[in-house]
Amino acid sequence: MTEFPTTATDFYALRDERTNRCEGTQNYQLAHCAVRLSPEIASTLEGQTMLLVAANLLSRWCRRVTIVASPVAIHPVLRMGDRTIGDLVLDQMLDADPFGEFEIASFANPSNAVELQIGSGSAQARAVSINASGWLSSLSLGRSIELPAVTGHNTLGAVTAACLGVAQVFKIAVGLPRTFWFREGVFDLFDLGWTRSSIDHPWPESPNIGKILMVGAGSVGSAAAYCARLAGLAASLSIIDRDVIKIENFNRSPIFGRRTFRLEKAAAVASFLSSSSLRATPVLEWWNEFLQSRSRVSMDFDIWLPLANERGVRGAMQHNIPPLMIHASTTANWGVNHGRHIPGRDDCLLDRFEERAVVEALTCSSGRVPAPSSEEAVDAALPFASVFAGALIVADLVRAQLTGYPQVPNFALFDLYSSLEMIQSWDRRARADCSCRGTHSLQSRFNRDSRYYALGRAS
Repeated sequence: MTEFPTTATDFYALRDERTNRCEGTQNYQLAHCAVRLSPEIASTLEGQTMLLVAANLLSRWCRRVTIVASPVAIHPVLRMGDRTIGDLVLDQMLDADPFGEFEIASFANPSNAVELQIGSGSAQARAVSINASGWLSSLSLGRSIELPAVTGHNTLGAVTAACLGVAQVFKIAVGLPRTFWFREGVFDLFDLGWTRSSIDHPWPESPNIGKILMVGAGSVGSAAAYCARLAGLAASLSIIDRDVIKIENFNRSPIFGRRTFRLEKAAAVASFLSSSSLRATPVLEWWNEFLQSRSRVSMDFDIWLPLANERGVRGAMQHNIPPLMIHASTTANWGVNHGRHIPGRDDCLLDRFEERAVVEALTCSSGRVPAPSSEEAVDAALPFASVFAGALIVADLVRAQLTGYPQVPNFALFDLYSSLEMIQSWDRRARADCSCRGTHSLQSRFNRDSRYYALGRAS
């Protein structure tokens, strides 16, 4: 499609098609959601981040949203001008869905609405309540769980709280039984699990993560960039992707919308980061074109983010002797995988994703399912899964700046369809016959000067 849809019917037919493939029900299209921001945290970084992310995610699937919030100024750390938080929230929602019914109200009591309460305050017994503090996120029904206030600029707990809260609201909106709702409690993004402790983890004094190569700027790539900006990270970032933004991408990327329609994904992500401490350079090439345009020895990156999943691209990246790699991906139905690959210590992309190395165009890092009436492979994805995956990537980038890295296993699986009572995580090891086991001399040649090279030698 070269022209933007002129009717809501045409827009939603494209925007919601991949959401429908995941769940198999369209009940969410009739939902009315109400979001309430507690006045006590309306001016705080955590409160505004939760509101900003939750409203963004809701606008990717819910066509009618009422935001109840006071007209307070935007927190300085978010660095988004002098507008009120309500103006910013409404602007991003209408960009994501120009046909949606979105409003900011100082008071509202909508009937039959699914309610999301941000911070403490009165809420319906079945309202989804979220809160955040540093690395911690709380999720409950009714009154929110109190968390101790922390100093600093860590917004990752707030991003995670918004993802979990909106996912819970989505489950209610589509009519999933309560046994499928998330458990209540406090989630620790640093340790990748639920916790009973209110003790927070450290945050680096200088969150400069180095020189980064991002391969793929689709749903997870754009979400990682979105989370990295909210977290205040600094880096030199090269973004490789030649694909353009379509309406079908709006449901799962927190950056793409009406203003970026038909732009190259890499250029749109770089533009979003232009006023931040992330110095982004879009590379409007496919992976094979990028390899042909420069020699491998000139790739002086500290970290690669392999966020494309088409046939062969992961294998092609692994065959080019990458340094430390951090990634996440979404599965066809509600799952989110987190991965890390330290050369010589962890498994590699060929262990994790067995595939033939065939040159193809980039695609977003989401699951693929066959269309029912054809052999065409179609991506299936949920709006909140990509941003959760982006938060997992940024969390590991931050951990890499702290003593004791790696602090968590190199693989974790989050089944967002379940109650999340059980989270699978363990260290995956390379096969004895994997080609990555024989690249130690090449690692020394290509990656010796990278910031994280010593991690592999310490194994």
